[in-house]
Amino acid sequence: MFYYLAAESTSGFDALLLLGLMVIIGMFAGRFIERFNIPNITGYIVIGLIIGGLLLVYNYEYIMDNFKVIMSIALGFIAFSIGMELDFKKLKNRRAEVLVITIIQALAAFGFTAIGLFIFKIPLPIALVLGAIAIATEPGPILMLTKRYRSKGPLTDTLVPLHGVEDAFAIIVFGVVLSYAVAQHNGKILTFNDILVGPIYELIFSVIIAFTIGFIFKVIIKKLDYDDPEKDSVVFVTALVAVLISVAIANRGFYFLGDHVHLSPILLPMGVGITFANMSSRVAKHETEHVIDQFSPPIMIAFFTIVGAEIVVILGQESPALGLSKVAWIAIIYIVFRIFGKLIGSWFGAKIMKSDESVRKYLGLCLLPQAQAAIGLAFYTQASLDNTYYGNLVLAVVLIATVVYELFGPFGIKFSLRKCKESDEFGNCVIPQKH
Repeated sequence: MFYYLAAESTSGFDALLLLGLMVIIGMFAGRFIERFNIPNITGYIVIGLIIGGLLLVYNYEYIMDNFKVIMSIALGFIAFSIGMELDFKKLKNRRAEVLVITIIQALAAFGFTAIGLFIFKIPLPIALVLGAIAIATEPGPILMLTKRYRSKGPLTDTLVPLHGVEDAFAIIVFGVVLSYAVAQHNGKILTFNDILVGPIYELIFSVIIAFTIGFIFKVIIKKLDYDDPEKDSVVFVTALVAVLISVAIANRGFYFLGDHVHLSPILLPMGVGITFANMSSRVAKHETEHVIDQFSPPIMIAFFTIVGAEIVVILGQESPALGLSKVAWIAIIYIVFRIFGKLIGSWFGAKIMKSDESVRKYLGLCLLPQAQAAIGLAFYTQASLDNTYYGNLVLAVVLIATVVYELFGPFGIKFSLRKCKESDEFGNCVIPQKH
């Protein structure tokens, strides 16, 4: 009894100790496997998987509960950084192209996955929910690898803005199909409020709040004296506060006209970055990106190692009650049909819009990674279905798929950037950079 209480009371410090070990071991693992031309992200995730397994074996899985806030902040920074890369001026002649490609590949991922699962006897409401989750693409590997390899070209320019549109579309589709699944689960009739009001509120308020925070951020940075020796500290603290506030509001939500409004933990901080990047001067944007890039490596390493550990711990807790063989079979169906949807949808959308050949051939391979966004939607599904069998099944399937996508997805990104000659075989940029 005494040991249990001691362990619980020090779990926060145990988490700090574990986090430090995960980051340092993950860093060296990433550097090591890069010698074999393997993306460093894969090394981070493998270390996380190993640590997650050790936590399960030695009954220390309770420590993972302390990482929820850290994961939310890390995901917020990733989304914010993606938003900072989105320059509307560069997209002036490509907005329709990016929009059409994004929607077509999202619909294809949704349709292929849902139909494939339904064919293999998964109930329609659950197949639709998993189809909606299949839309989500994890922005972290894309951001990390395009920055690390300093890639530049049509494929990179399509990848970066795609996430904002995709996340907004995923919110709408997921909100609608989850409402249908919950209604079927509870034996109720769907109403207009159930179907659309929640997702619409989420989109509208995410945009409004993101614009407000981004505008305030821009005003503060605009008043900064760039000869000030402490300018980097001011920029970092301001950016950190902007991300923290957006992450807190997104995860906390609020009530509006009697409805609890859930905000997107990706779209909101991404919107802050987009607002700042497109309302600020080139110098202000450059200074902010420079400062954030200095602090991003430990955030990225922590994010991917924790994701790996989290997957193993949750699977270890959920799978025994569901039947591992059945869950694994459903996960294989989900993985295969989602890959078909992403590849075919991206090719077809790029073909319709007469995009560059590199976009037609390789965009789909870059959209395979899935992690925290998909896991978040799966957790929300589990809670909405009252932790019943199918709610737990959705979570377990997404977690198994995440292991596969996160281990092998970065290879697709690196391969695509190299094949379309936006970086060479060693990950160096081969298109001249403008200074």
